[in-house]
Amino acid sequence: MKLNLMILAISACLALCSCRNNTAKAPAAPMADSTQNNSPISYLPVRELIQEDMRRVDSFAAGLLHKKEGTKKDSTYITPVEFKQLAIQFLLPELDSTNFVNQYSMESFMDETTGFINFIYTAKEPETSLRKVIVYIKPSLTVDKVNRIYYEKEFKEGNDFVQQKLTWVIEKYFYTLTTRHPQKGEPVTSLEKVIWDPQSYAD
Repeated sequence: MKLNLMILAISACLALCSCRNNTAKAPAAPMADSTQNNSPISYLPVRELIQEDMRRVDSFAAGLLHKKEGTKKDSTYITPVEFKQLAIQFLLPELDSTNFVNQYSMESFMDETTGFINFIYTAKEPETSLRKVIVYIKPSLTVDKVNRIYYEKEFKEGNDFVQQKLTWVIEKYFYTLTTRHPQKGEPVTSLEKVIWDPQSYAD
């Protein structure tokens, strides 16, 4: 998987290097068209990337800190089982390979400000609850690395309209920012975060 990511990132870098001095966000050259063959290399295996990091947490995490912020703040350490129950919200059915290719368009660019290659997947249909996925890759001359994965979701829950922004930072933590818009009254925002990197406990 790391080799595939490296090939993707290097390809994008080569396509973009001639534009580096002109703009902070240069459009990447088109990736391979997924309709031309049976290997849609332009669509990164987002679900598998999350699962791989979950396995690392199982093997190496010293402590799993669960933080909540909303009407009140709370933090506690949780078990690996509880971690998986919370992390499963990132393993969405839309990310299954066939669904992902058919239901989402893809674009990519090198962000000169951050140094990341951004792979952006946007839902084609307005009724799809997972509206957007962004994978941020840090390229290098040796091994390219996924830095984080970001989702945007919108859906109805009862009479409420719910917006969520979910971020998974590889080898560090994940968090979900939820804004609930009730039929009457003001929107309510809450944050839920799980951290397994001790250096990030204070973030």
